[in-house]
Amino acid sequence: MFTYTAKSDVGFGLMVGEPTAITIKVRSGGSNDWIFNIGSFSHYGNLRLDGIYTFNFPSAFNSRDFELYAGVGGVLAFGEGNSFFYEKKKRENDFGLGVKGLMGVNFKPSKKFEVFLELGPLIGLTNGVAADMELGLGFRFYP
Repeated sequence: MFTYTAKSDVGFGLMVGEPTAITIKVRSGGSNDWIFNIGSFSHYGNLRLDGIYTFNFPSAFNSRDFELYAGVGGVLAFGEGNSFFYEKKKRENDFGLGVKGLMGVNFKPSKKFEVFLELGPLIGLTNGVAADMELGLGFRFYP
């Protein structure tokens, strides 16, 4: 209602934090999106792939420039990783599987560009159950 509609249904960008990644957002219609991140050097593995389904709340801030969203998805990680909560607990397995939740805020100054901030838990399901909180800041262009 108060938000810009992106010119394209696919956005490309970068994010820093956890994970540091190339990020792709695909609009699936209505107020839902898919976010895919391809990252490296994560505490959860050297190569990391995220797939997150999001639910958008465009009227949450009563602003056309800001949008709240929440999502849930999965994470695959390959290579050595370690938790930042328990730095001495290294994992040398070459595969990790996890569940990720997130809450985020988009700032959309135009139809072709957005800046976002995300926070959420990652629950690792392989090599014993463990959890970390993740924070990421990034941007996407919609060509």
